[in-house]
Amino acid sequence: MIDKEIEFKYWADFSKEVFFQRIKKVFPEVGEKYVVSCDDYFLDSSGDFIRFRKSHGFFELTVKRKEEENVVRQEVNVDISKNNTSSVLSFLNLLGYKKSFQVYKEAWIWHAEDCDISYYTLADGRSVVELEATEYNSIKQGVSIIKNWEAKLDLKKAKKESRSLFEIYSEELCAKEKNN
Repeated sequence: MIDKEIEFKYWADFSKEVFFQRIKKVFPEVGEKYVVSCDDYFLDSSGDFIRFRKSHGFFELTVKRKEEENVVRQEVNVDISKNNTSSVLSFLNLLGYKKSFQVYKEAWIWHAEDCDISYYTLADGRSVVELEATEYNSIKQGVSIIKNWEAKLDLKKAKKESRSLFEIYSEELCAKEKNN
């Protein structure tokens, strides 16, 4: 399913070490990939956003549209690593997008046969586990894959988060502005 993303997000009320132990029980031979990224979110006048991800010399623009809550989305990622930051910013501004906020993440990622698993910590110390189906032929199959990994990694009691990071940070910024 081209450009389709099926993903569940959980607030991690446990440390990354605890989660690493869960991962090692499921597939001990698979190592994680460590990534630090800075995601700039740009908004247009209609409220649509584009994410500009910068990580270890890798640049990417992402556009997402929800289909079923925030679990199923249309998502397109474009590698723009051969461009410099100022040309990307100029491009986004010409399209009518203005920078709204940044999100910093430190992430550990595992690639299983049918699911990408990540544990990431935000700059404010909150941590999240994401399960993203990667090998599926239907939305039902993708959701089933994630539910299988949810059980394997003992996440059934973890608090699911239906909002995207964009929505979480947007809501928190609005609340902060109202309180000031």
